[in-house]
Amino acid sequence: MLKLILRIFVIFSSFTLVLTLANAAEVKQLDEGVVPIESRSAALRSQGIKQAFEHVILKNSGTQSALDNDVIKKQLNSANALMTQYGYVERDGELFLKVNFDQKRIIALLRQAGLPVWGKQRPLTLVWLVNSENGQRDILSDGANVVSRDTFNLASSARGVPLLFPLMDLDDAMKVGVNDIRGRFADSVADASLRYQSNYFVLAAIEPQGAVFSYQMDLYPREKDAHALQMNSLVSNSGEVATVEEAIAAIMAATSEYYVSQYAIADSGERNTTSITFTNVASMQELVSIERYLDQLSAIKSASIATIVGQDVAFNISLFGNDADLHRLMALDPRIDVIESINQQNGDYSSLGEIEQPQKETQIYYWKGQ
Repeated sequence: MLKLILRIFVIFSSFTLVLTLANAAEVKQLDEGVVPIESRSAALRSQGIKQAFEHVILKNSGTQSALDNDVIKKQLNSANALMTQYGYVERDGELFLKVNFDQKRIIALLRQAGLPVWGKQRPLTLVWLVNSENGQRDILSDGANVVSRDTFNLASSARGVPLLFPLMDLDDAMKVGVNDIRGRFADSVADASLRYQSNYFVLAAIEPQGAVFSYQMDLYPREKDAHALQMNSLVSNSGEVATVEEAIAAIMAATSEYYVSQYAIADSGERNTTSITFTNVASMQELVSIERYLDQLSAIKSASIATIVGQDVAFNISLFGNDADLHRLMALDPRIDVIESINQQNGDYSSLGEIEQPQKETQIYYWKGQ
């Protein structure tokens, strides 16, 4: 049943990823939920629409607490009001309900509820997991045909957290062993992780302890802080649960909640503004692409062109959060290179003129495109 559900998720693109050449992943179909259903009856369809609505809220907010929000719970009773279409599909004798919702209204609902909104561009996470599913400890590889691998895929889909697993070919086997992961020797694992171009990596272990399963996990950045002597964990979590599925859910929840704190933006209620500049914009097509990109960022309320001087285009930005939120989100996108701030330039950009909040530094970006 588990593998069947996984196939349905893939076939109907409820969680489609576009992996970029370096870092990050673009998550698509964030408006879609697919749930198993016993029949096509109206009562079960209504229940299935509510379940799909919860899936979509979780994918777009990234945090489980969103489902406990009063505004969200109230909307749940009329989830079909936000629905754009639904359909049924049968695979291997199992029936599934696929539901699409109005993405703009979903985002507006999250804003109304004061919840964070997580955009399409998301960190890519490499998972190094010590698995004891076959009675011996080994490292879960990308091609492993075990239940835990499929369970990770389902959890990744449910939370909208893109994952990678190591190939565990000769290169990996020479650099990383079970004890490196269980002992949290992050520096040696970080070196092996570089080939995968992920933004973060997780060291985790799930092991049977009598009638329960113990788990531990630590989340690390791709590279060590320049001022640190060793890799420092960003998130650490451990515990005992009844099943492997619960352990994986706990690992994914801890990872997702950290990303929400970094990349999902809630409305601060303040009227924050900033300015950014894109340099070397060589064509109208590039300018249109940049405008579309800015319009879909979850940190931005509105963006408008302030000045165009030669190939330098300055934008006035109205923010949901603050400058740091915006720049952290943009730094995640591989289509963009960060140059430096305008106040650090030697006069080349002085002709851009005065824009909102001129006392702030204006970050300079270069658009690389697709």
